[in-house]
Amino acid sequence: MTTYAVVGKPVTREDGPEKVSGQTCYSGDLILPGMLWGKVLRSPFPHARIVHIDTSGASKLPGVYAVLTGHDLAGMLVGRTLRDTPLLAQEKVRFVGEKVAAVAADDVDTAEEALTLIEVEYAELPAIFDPVQAMQPEAPVVHDGSPIYEGPAGPVQPRGNISHHQMWSGGDVEQGFRESDLIFEHTFTTPWVHQGYLEPYACSVDIDEAGRIQVWANNKQPFRLRWQLASALGLPEDRIRVNPCAIGGDFGGKAGAMDVPLAYALAQRVGRPVKMIMNYVEELMAGNPRHPSVITIKTGVKQDGQLWARHTRVVYNGGAYGGFRGSLTLSGGRQAGGGPYRIPHFRIDNYMMYTNNIPCGSYRAP
Repeated sequence: MTTYAVVGKPVTREDGPEKVSGQTCYSGDLILPGMLWGKVLRSPFPHARIVHIDTSGASKLPGVYAVLTGHDLAGMLVGRTLRDTPLLAQEKVRFVGEKVAAVAADDVDTAEEALTLIEVEYAELPAIFDPVQAMQPEAPVVHDGSPIYEGPAGPVQPRGNISHHQMWSGGDVEQGFRESDLIFEHTFTTPWVHQGYLEPYACSVDIDEAGRIQVWANNKQPFRLRWQLASALGLPEDRIRVNPCAIGGDFGGKAGAMDVPLAYALAQRVGRPVKMIMNYVEELMAGNPRHPSVITIKTGVKQDGQLWARHTRVVYNGGAYGGFRGSLTLSGGRQAGGGPYRIPHFRIDNYMMYTNNIPCGSYRAP
């Protein structure tokens, strides 16, 4: 007869009872007195100049309290580390799904109806989608005009479409290839991957009687979110309070400010709290999925099988903006470019590229 021995004892999850009983408060559950709903109009083009925006029809719709465009929020940029993402598109759009205008209304239906009444005239521009092609001199430039953005270590200026480049090396890689008996070169690609959380991005913002900004958001980094808001809005951090909410799945994807700065701008305009919740169409077209990449590995070996030289080039497709990233570039090429081997001659190049695709962010294995 089989016998069993019990080790330890069952432990109830701290958040289990409230979740299974429906008592857990997610950011989308919050209802504040006088709360309005915010929604955004998104670009249908990957790259285009904004010639003219007419918001008069939306402003006249009963139940609409505010309509904002990039003109109202000029100069405001947000980002986790690299501040290059406008709250609303300014002068041009850089990917399908970029926010062009925002409204605050009594309810979701009224807000969505108001979006249909906003008329936008675009002048389409050539777009670039492939990160390797984006490196070519003749490629359309996503961030033209030689802009300078604020980064964690100071100003950052893109070089064409190259947002950032990191290189690590040892020995002399060209000498290593000359000394190698055999040379192999392979190219690999990885795709976009949305984090797949069940709860979409959601937030509510209110300005209390003392003028303090109260934020409820499904963001896993409340202090970093406060910093992002303060930096984008030009406000001291002690004027912002991020109230904790449960998060319905993160997997690396919920650290960006997303709609919070825009919800604040609407709340400030109308003097009432504003809630914004992305639907899943918006999540998939304007969330922050994992970066796709093109990885080329050239390896030189000796006749006895010893790895003698390696050049690894990782080209990340960063999308139109870098504000969702936790760092300027990614370190995966540095960590894995040489593999777990002793290679006397190596070089690893990491490139983060601007393209007219959805901006990318972090991803963690569930």
